[in-house]
Order: sequence, then C-alpha cells, then structure tokens
Amino acid sequence: MNLRTIALILLLSVGIAAGAASHTFVSKAKGRLGRPIRFEFYSQSATRPKTDITSFTVSIRVADDRWKAMWSISGGHGLTQPIEYGVTPAGFTTIIQPRKLIPGRVYSGSASDGHGGSSSLTFGFDKDGTMIFPDSFDQ
Repeated sequence: MNLRTIALILLLSVGIAAGAASHTFVSKAKGRLGRPIRFEFYSQSATRPKTDITSFTVSIRVADDRWKAMWSISGGHGLTQPIEYGVTPAGFTTIIQPRKLIPGRVYSGSASDGHGGSSSLTFGFDKDGTMIFPDSFDQ
C-alpha cells in the first residue's frame, strides 16, 4: 500500500470512531415570557440531570428557515442547576449577549456535553407568553 492509501484508511477510521462516540441526550425547557426561562438536561433515562454541559445556544428562526444565534455560552463544566436564559452560569463564558425573546417566533435551544453528545429542542411562545412546543411551527 502506498502512503496515501494508508492515510485515507486512518482518516476514515478516525471518522467512524468519532461517529460511534456521538450520542444524544434530553433537553427540557420551562417558563414564560417576562419570567425566568430555564433549560435542563438529562441522560437518556431523563431522571438524572447531566452536569457535563459545555456549551449552550439559543437561536431564532429567520428568513429561509435559517437560524441565527441570539444567546450563546461556552466553556462550562460541573453544571449544578438549570441554565436560565440570559444568565451565564459560573464557569461559562458568554459568547453572544442575550436578545429579547418575543411571542410568535420559533426558537431552538442546542447543547453539547464535550463528549460528542448533543441535544436540541424547538420552542416558542404564544400571545400571552406561555411557552409552547407544537409538533410543527409551519402550520
């Protein structure tokens, strides 16, 4: 085998191993506009909170179904309580300052755990500020 073939095989092996290490976990959100909005994270069992969240971003859906980050934090470890929208937990750094959440818009919260795990949820708010999780925001 030539050197290029060996390098390609090694690169593919690393990609396969990285893909095998990725996993999802559960994200939950609660709250209403004008009050704290909190995000919690759980392992697949959904009973034990995850404490190894390393980044979290809330994005808003904009034109052409694209997403624009409107608050982002990173660098955390040892999370001991839910993440409250706009409040940077101890040990995290604010990457993007929070913007105001408004009713009638579609949002996504995305988290990663630094071990290949990720989670996301889509949410919005109705006219009275109640958080909603409809099956589809396109209806």
